[in-house]
Amino acid sequence: MKKLITIILFVFSMQIFAGQYQVIKQKNVTLSKEQIEVENKKIEETVSKYPKKVLQEMISYYFSVASKVNNEMSKEEKESMQLLSKELLSFFSEIFDNSKFNVKTIKYLSNTKVSVTYEVVIPDSDKILDDKEMKKRFFKKYGYEMKDDEDFLSPSEVKKRKDIINEMLREGVRNPKNYMTDKVTNELNKIGNEWKFKVVEKFEEMLNEMK
Repeated sequence: MKKLITIILFVFSMQIFAGQYQVIKQKNVTLSKEQIEVENKKIEETVSKYPKKVLQEMISYYFSVASKVNNEMSKEEKESMQLLSKELLSFFSEIFDNSKFNVKTIKYLSNTKVSVTYEVVIPDSDKILDDKEMKKRFFKKYGYEMKDDEDFLSPSEVKKRKDIINEMLREGVRNPKNYMTDKVTNELNKIGNEWKFKVVEKFEEMLNEMK
C-alpha cells in the first residue's frame, strides 16, 4: 500500500482565464468560450473522481485474476484474498476521499485532447501507516507479533490488521502534517461525451484484451 500518482506532458499558445485556473487554447481549437466552460467542468470531474474509480477496478481485477489463476489455493487462502481485496479498496477509498485535486492549467491541444496540470494534496500513507507503530499497536492489542507482509495471513489475521490500519488511518488523516503535495501533468482525451486519462485508456484496453 505504497505510493500512487502519475506523469506526462506540457507545451505553448493563446490564453483565456476561467475561475481559479488558467485555460490555454491552441490556434487549431474551434471550441467557443461557452463550450470550453462546459468541457472544463467535465475535465475537473475526471481529474478528481476518475483515478479512484480506476484504482478500484485495478484492485478488483488483480484479486479476481489471482484467485482464478491459482487453482491450488485452499478455501482459507481464497477467503483471505477476498478480505485483502476489500481491505485495499476500503483503504484507498479513504485516501481518495481525503484528497484534493486542484486544477492549475487546462491546455486544449485540440477539440478532443487536453493537457491538464493539477496539484494533488493527498494523505501520505507511508507516514500514516508507519510500520513500527503498526506493529507496536498490534502487539499491544493482540498480545503477539504481527506477521510480515510476505507471510500468509489467515482471514482472522487480515481482519485484525485491518482494524489497526483503519484506526491509524482515521487518526492520520486528521493531521495536516501527514499530507503530501505534488504537481502532476496528464493528457486527457475526449471519448464520446467523457474525458479520460490517456494512460487509463491504455490500461482499459489491456484489461479488455485479457478478459
